[in-house]
Amino acid sequence: MTPEEKLDGMIASVGIKKKASFNRSEVCRALGISERTFWRYVTTHEPDPKTGKGVHPWTLDSYKIHSHHRVRYEELVSFLSRNRTYERNHAPDTQTLSLPGFG
Repeated sequence: MTPEEKLDGMIASVGIKKKASFNRSEVCRALGISERTFWRYVTTHEPDPKTGKGVHPWTLDSYKIHSHHRVRYEELVSFLSRNRTYERNHAPDTQTLSLPGFG
């Protein structure tokens, strides 16, 4: 399943229509995160000066309309893709865990 298909399923499962950007509560419902986690994701986002992408894979790039944060659909797709790749690249080696003294 692609990250886009996964996101489409996540937003549909909580009754949100697919659109260009989502507000804080919609992002929280779709990702299954708390408001506190949402704030941590958006306030710690720091773009890399060379690539423009986030320095940390677990942060969300957002923009504000008045005082309300919005997250673009493409950013949520990218977030799911980055984090899936990050978990896969940094997951513990399961064979190592089965060695004597590791499990």
